[in-house]
Amino acid sequence: MPRILGLNPLAVLVAGIAFWMVGAMWYGALFADLWFGLWGFTDADEARMEAVMAPAMLAGLFQCLLLAGFLGKALKTVNAEGLVSAIKWAVFFWAGFVLLAQAYGAIYALQPVLLLVLDGAHTLTGFVVMSVVLTLMDKIAVKD
Repeated sequence: MPRILGLNPLAVLVAGIAFWMVGAMWYGALFADLWFGLWGFTDADEARMEAVMAPAMLAGLFQCLLLAGFLGKALKTVNAEGLVSAIKWAVFFWAGFVLLAQAYGAIYALQPVLLLVLDGAHTLTGFVVMSVVLTLMDKIAVKD
């Protein structure tokens, strides 16, 4: 399979979809009520959200595909070798970039810390899942 930026596009596609599915389960089946309550959404908010659900889900899928590509390129750049190494690097990138960026909401916008925990756990799970998919599908995602 041809590579784009040294990455297997199919592995990136599957990793992005896997992260998107983690989010669907996380905020749909598992923690929807908690997430909704932490944001303080009302029934009217829920109706407005449902009206734009399809475009929002499509945009979220695109975002997940981009995240998978960037994570794959980052793992390649640091020469992560093997599944354990890829997972460790994914956790490192998550903590150093994603979690710290997500913390702005709790620090400056006075969002509940539990919302940071919920969102942070989601993105951590997603980053681990993506690193596993990228590694397994590409016989170690970082190799040419």
